[in-house]
Amino acid sequence: MMAADVNLQVWLETVPNTHPSVIIPYVQGPKSGTVQYQLNTIKQGHGGISRISQSGDAQMHANQPTALSRFSISVGKEDQCRIELILVANGDPAGTYRFDCPYSQ
Repeated sequence: MMAADVNLQVWLETVPNTHPSVIIPYVQGPKSGTVQYQLNTIKQGHGGISRISQSGDAQMHANQPTALSRFSISVGKEDQCRIELILVANGDPAGTYRFDCPYSQ
């Protein structure tokens, strides 16, 4: 499946002074429309494996950041943790984005 040329910017924001860390994924694009998302987070550490999965849709406005979700996670320096965000914009595949989890202070 090919991703449509939707020219999205995708990033994560970590809310300051939160423990566990509160993470908000954002998307921004040149056109208004609906964006559907599937969020998968997998953390592996001494305590085992934990997974967070969320999905939904959001109304995106042209050239304005749109928060897709909000979740919290505590990640230690020895943990392995990845965040994957799969997007569909206006019915067209818009890409898969992968991020390292921010470490908790």
